[in-house]
Amino acid sequence: MNFELFVQILKARRKIGIGVFGGVVVLTLLVSVLLPKQYTAETSLAIDVKATDPLTGQPLAAYMMNGYLQTQVDIMTSQATALNVVDSLGLTKLPEAQQQFAKQTGGKGDIRNWLAKTLLRSLEVKPARESSVITMSYTSGDPKFAATLAHSFAQSYIRTLVDMRANSAQQNNSFFQLQLKTLQGNLETAQKNLADFQQKEGIIATDERLDVETQRLNEISSQLVTAQSATIDAQSRAKGVDAPDVLSNPLIQQLKSQVASQEVKLRELGQKVGPNHPHYQQARVELDSIRDQLGQLQRQYAGGLNSIAGNSAGRQAALQAALKAQKEKVLELKTQRSRVDVLQREVENAQRAYDQALQRFSQTMLESRSDQANVAILEDAVEPTDPSKPRVALNFIVSLFVGGLLGVISALVAELLNRKVRTADDIETLLELPVLAVLRPPRSLKRNWSTLLRFGKRKLV
Repeated sequence: MNFELFVQILKARRKIGIGVFGGVVVLTLLVSVLLPKQYTAETSLAIDVKATDPLTGQPLAAYMMNGYLQTQVDIMTSQATALNVVDSLGLTKLPEAQQQFAKQTGGKGDIRNWLAKTLLRSLEVKPARESSVITMSYTSGDPKFAATLAHSFAQSYIRTLVDMRANSAQQNNSFFQLQLKTLQGNLETAQKNLADFQQKEGIIATDERLDVETQRLNEISSQLVTAQSATIDAQSRAKGVDAPDVLSNPLIQQLKSQVASQEVKLRELGQKVGPNHPHYQQARVELDSIRDQLGQLQRQYAGGLNSIAGNSAGRQAALQAALKAQKEKVLELKTQRSRVDVLQREVENAQRAYDQALQRFSQTMLESRSDQANVAILEDAVEPTDPSKPRVALNFIVSLFVGGLLGVISALVAELLNRKVRTADDIETLLELPVLAVLRPPRSLKRNWSTLLRFGKRKLV
């Protein structure tokens, strides 16, 4: 089908098309006028997506999640919010609602749930694309009822949010309340274990006692080093009568000089008077006496050095024993300190866990009593003055397009049901005959015929 044929069909079937077009427009206008008027009340809610917890001051991570606004829309249109509206307005007690419920359900089911589902059918929620504002609208035949329901849904949504948070906080509060008893018992047990161990070992201040004993150990170690040096020195000096200290003693050296001079004197007397002379015998007795004094003095000095070396070795042995005992004591104190540290850490961990649970218990208790929400009503619902439905102007414009389309379709359908030859192409297509020529009257002839007809009518008159 070409455009020329399409135009010819519309011209030939114009009565059908115009009739269908007019019928659609007239029917639309009649329906729009006869339909009951519907009124829509709107309220706007702003959700603070950057809200912080009023108790902790920390940002709430849930508000940063994708789809948070859609979640709020789902809550607004949830059964729980609708049930809050039913309860707050007391709709179950209205005779009209009871009669309508009995008529539609036969009295079966719960009237609260039925009313909630019925109210949700007329509720529309639209979140904004570029902001966190959500618009709630309710449509009803009564403008006052529409405004009341829109306002009630907004308030019920806020109350639902508060109830959800309060219920969750109440459950957490009950959990932490149970945990506090267990954690308190663990803390008391850890404190008792620490106190019993300190009392058993007689520990008052572990760090101070360990520091004192460590200082004492260092002092004994220093004294032992000094004693070892003194013992080595004393032992090196105590080598009998030939010890350097003995030989270098002035008195011994003096006696040695006397012995040497007396020996010289005795040799001279032996050469002069002989060994039997009294002077020789006397000199020999004096020499022996000096030698005895020298030997006695050497032995005395050598014994003193040996005694000093023995005393130094004894002191060194005593210091070594004291050092060993002090080491064992310090190690024991370190072991006790390690055990005390373990017990102290157990007490600290139990205290920390108890404090955290107590803090969360107090926080959840406050949350369960909080009635704050991150929602603010920007525009409250007011009673509408103009109906939102039916939209006569919009319906009329739509009927023009729909009527025109249906008129064209009707003309085409009528043509298909009763096919006519409209153009030369139809002869070739339908009759399968070639078209030799197309004769059309010239425009001048058409004008002449029209003039003759008008002139003939005037003559007859």
